[in-house]
Amino acid sequence: MFSKLCTLLFLSIPVFVSGTPDASVEVHRFRSGTNFYAEVSIYIVGSSLTCLPEKTAEYGIDYIILIKNSQKEVVTGNHYKLINSGCPAKDLIDIKRFILLPGIYSVEVEMKDLYDSLNTLTITQTTEIKATDQPGLSDLQLLSIVRTEADGAGPLHKSGLYLEPLPFQYYYPALDKLNLYIESYSTDKLEGQPYLQYTLRPLSGDVPSPLIAHRRVAKQSIAVNVLQLNIQDLISGPYRLKAALFDGNKKPVDSTEITFSRFNPKGDSIFIASGSLNLDASFIKKIPEDSLDYHLKAMAPIVGSIRVDIMNVLLEKGSTKAKQYFIHRYWTEEAGKFADQAFAAYMKVARFVDDNFRSGFGYGFETDRGHIFLKYGAPDEIIPVEDEPSAPPYEIWFYNDFKATHQSNVRFLFYNPTLAKNAYTLLHSTAIGETKNERWEVELYRDATLETPGVNEKVMGDNVHRNARRYFEN
Repeated sequence: MFSKLCTLLFLSIPVFVSGTPDASVEVHRFRSGTNFYAEVSIYIVGSSLTCLPEKTAEYGIDYIILIKNSQKEVVTGNHYKLINSGCPAKDLIDIKRFILLPGIYSVEVEMKDLYDSLNTLTITQTTEIKATDQPGLSDLQLLSIVRTEADGAGPLHKSGLYLEPLPFQYYYPALDKLNLYIESYSTDKLEGQPYLQYTLRPLSGDVPSPLIAHRRVAKQSIAVNVLQLNIQDLISGPYRLKAALFDGNKKPVDSTEITFSRFNPKGDSIFIASGSLNLDASFIKKIPEDSLDYHLKAMAPIVGSIRVDIMNVLLEKGSTKAKQYFIHRYWTEEAGKFADQAFAAYMKVARFVDDNFRSGFGYGFETDRGHIFLKYGAPDEIIPVEDEPSAPPYEIWFYNDFKATHQSNVRFLFYNPTLAKNAYTLLHSTAIGETKNERWEVELYRDATLETPGVNEKVMGDNVHRNARRYFEN
């Protein structure tokens, strides 16, 4: 799942991974009769796929879904293809459903561009199936489109409805209605008239105020519940949507929640223009107006992918006040009354990164190495290599304890194929959510032309002057 570098607040969606299909994968849990199943929704951005108009004008992905139990055994899955024709490529959507027994599962989706074997991506999510016949709720499912289609039989049809998933859990400006789907179970066992309470509130802070809605629930073994909220004026930011089931005595029975992101420059501009923001006493006033852009760009590695979208718009056409508000709000939400100190400490590191990684193409924190340094901190070890005859200069960064994804022994491999000063590009990493390239060794040693393997090979042969894999894996 993925991104780019808009006016206010901040959002959070899956991170963009350079060199991969731009894909959103969501897993939701539902019940059908006495069976429980996982629904895997896949959304591929067409512009991230290769389309060859001079040949077949086809495009698509080849993908595998593997569902593994807690012992890492494959219990179900299959191999699929999504193919369409006509360039430019349009977005692709697919949904697969798998009946599962109670337990904890990992859902792995491996996808490959049909016309670019190097354009690959693997996404893994964990889910738990709980067996119960007691009253409760399914997962919340956010939708970009919902409409009644009683006769529909495609993968996007269910319960007499056409349900198009919301990619990346991201509401862009044109989507001014929040649509959600949720199922309630065994409510016929509850006393009185059961109901759902929906609460929409910002992920952090207290702006804007929460929105609350109530809806009655049918007393059935399985009942479909669809809600539509007008979010035309909802300002940009990350939000949490909670659905809580209550019985007729207002006793809580079950609840579930989901996070999503809203980007709404129009709503933001109205909010700022309301005059309710007073930044006169804020640390932000210490920043000269002509250096606001520098500080915004320096924050890009840490604010999250959709907040970076907000920053892009701010950098392009944002007012001084909007830029100040963005910086002020981010740091006050992160550090509270210590926002000034936290901001100053971060910018001290950002200037160090700028000085040490600056290239001819931008600030040091805009390079891949600078971005990773600010996002995850200094590596525990760096192996720089500049003297291998068939490889450009490269570096391997090691992180022993990688708190961002709860991993250990995480590695990043940067290389400099152009040989320009500090022009290192991230080629491969073991960090979840970062660039993964199974053919990184082939790419790194591509100058060893006499030994280049076939297009489907992922490794190079052993060689006394070829140490990257030994360094990377040891």
